[in-house]
Amino acid sequence: MRQLRPLLRQVHLVTGVGLSLLLLVLAVSGTALVFKETYWRAAYPALAEQAPTGPADHAAAAHRAAARFGDAVRSIKLPTPGVAAYHLYLEEGEAFLSAADHTVIDAWRPTERPMALLFDLHAHLMAGEGGERVVGALGLLGALLTVTGLVLWWPARRRLSARTLLPGDLSRRALLVSHRDLGAVAAPVLLLLLLTGSGMVFHGPARTLLNGLFGDPVPADPAPLTAGAVAGAGAGWDGREGRPASLPALFDRAGRALPDARIVFYYPPRGGSDVHGFRLRRPCELHPNGRSYVYLDGSGAVLRTVDACAAAPGEKATHAIYPLHAGKAGSRLYTVVVFLGGVGLALVSAGGAAAYLRKLWGPRPGPG
Repeated sequence: MRQLRPLLRQVHLVTGVGLSLLLLVLAVSGTALVFKETYWRAAYPALAEQAPTGPADHAAAAHRAAARFGDAVRSIKLPTPGVAAYHLYLEEGEAFLSAADHTVIDAWRPTERPMALLFDLHAHLMAGEGGERVVGALGLLGALLTVTGLVLWWPARRRLSARTLLPGDLSRRALLVSHRDLGAVAAPVLLLLLLTGSGMVFHGPARTLLNGLFGDPVPADPAPLTAGAVAGAGAGWDGREGRPASLPALFDRAGRALPDARIVFYYPPRGGSDVHGFRLRRPCELHPNGRSYVYLDGSGAVLRTVDACAAAPGEKATHAIYPLHAGKAGSRLYTVVVFLGGVGLALVSAGGAAAYLRKLWGPRPGPG
């Protein structure tokens, strides 16, 4: 290992210098996004209010969304305790509808609001799908930096102290010591954030890997749904053949398909389809939006039900990638840990880059 240390040091230096600015951008934007709901409640006071909601309210909001935005509505997130509004995801932007009277609180494109801009920067580097793949690669390279940094730190581990986590001054030595020790202390959280971030981008390979680790086969993607695709689909939810169901009845039927679940998203029919999609969260799920689904046709017949709690362990591990990365694992303490991890990544990235710049342009010893 001693013979490999010079090579590891060079790999760490070259990779770190090349990626420090991009990792800093991801760290700062991701840290801010941890508390986006808090920002929304401050920016839109109506989101902090509580309004009674039920199937009729959800249906009325969906009708209002369709009347205002037409076929541009891709999905509707129902009000939550933290955001008391209907959150519309549109073809090119987002919008909030009031939970009380379903009027438009605000509508925006990705670059027109701070949190939307930060998300586009964090998830895509504002460069679309190509930028998203770069973000995924950055996560993997950042994990490599973390591991090589731990190996290089190990011989100096006994010199670690609370005083060395932050630089006492801006000298190159102080910056390097802080970069080394803070990176080592934060390494477990950094690895978790970096690898889960890459796992969301490269979802297919991550899903295959996690299912393989648990000895589970990767579930086959289900066939596309169309109304009448299953036996009995022509019967309404009340058993009467071909009777169209009202939208409130569809919300009620979806909720009763998994009685202990909460409906989180509604996906209206698109492209001439008659399939209504509902995404639900059961109490056993870690994912804040749930990964359980109910699909109905226009008569209220259940075309397909997906119960995330019945999934194999490898698939449940895949479902955990997002909440672990975003700090939404159901614990305020964990949210704080993720926030501090983002701050740590920003400081480690900035400290390493600053130490290298000090080497290039810092004061040089005089003659003699």
